[in-house]
Amino acid sequence: MVKVENNLKWRYGIGRYIVPLALIFLWEITYWFVGEPAMGSPWQSITDIFNNYVEWMPDVGETLLALFISFLISAIVGSILGFFIGLSGFWTRTLSPLIIGLYSIPKVTLYPIFLLIFGLTIYGRVAFSVFHGIFPILIMCMQATRMIPDTYLKVAKVYQLSFFQKARMILIPAIMPQLVAGLRMGFSLCFLGLIIAEMFASSKGMGFRLMHYMSLNRTSSILALILIIVFVAFFCTFLFLIWQERVERKIGKSRITTP
Repeated sequence: MVKVENNLKWRYGIGRYIVPLALIFLWEITYWFVGEPAMGSPWQSITDIFNNYVEWMPDVGETLLALFISFLISAIVGSILGFFIGLSGFWTRTLSPLIIGLYSIPKVTLYPIFLLIFGLTIYGRVAFSVFHGIFPILIMCMQATRMIPDTYLKVAKVYQLSFFQKARMILIPAIMPQLVAGLRMGFSLCFLGLIIAEMFASSKGMGFRLMHYMSLNRTSSILALILIIVFVAFFCTFLFLIWQERVERKIGKSRITTP
């Protein structure tokens, strides 16, 4: 059994690196068929990154700063609200339809409201990004808290644990796998909301730079910026996946299953 799990783990690890290489190969094949100016090659895009990184660094820094702030706000507020709402059956049943309804709204249609309130500032981009990312964190944390087995709560009652002791030793460890999954989804949506905000109305950031090169029809520069965006998204998501797997292994829920 251990040998099978190790073999599967090795295969999954190799697959994570093969897929990006296969996508780059597919990109090169597409370039051969389509050609310029509709498509730039991977080599041209990588060359553009090295040629323009000094010019792009302020925009990359602006986007990463706004992403860090927005995700931090989403993670803290979403986790706390989801945890405390999930502790109460009444508030879970009352607020769940409202929260899920808000989550289903096409958020890009609400960006003019954020623009009117905050203007072309980093605060507006952060607020719009938070509006994207907070809901999956809140919903998954709320549902995970609500699904904690009653046995855990009975044990806490038997040992007469205080609320903070119960939260630290029982509740939070029990919801950690779902919470990390929610944080991963929240990060992705924060990044999506931020790039959309920068593309629509901004004078800084990678989204702004992307729209600028789209107006100039500089395909290789567009694809180079997309490469940077994809790298940031893949790298951070990969870290969340590693964190989630470690949490699940710690509580005895290995992601590696036999076929």
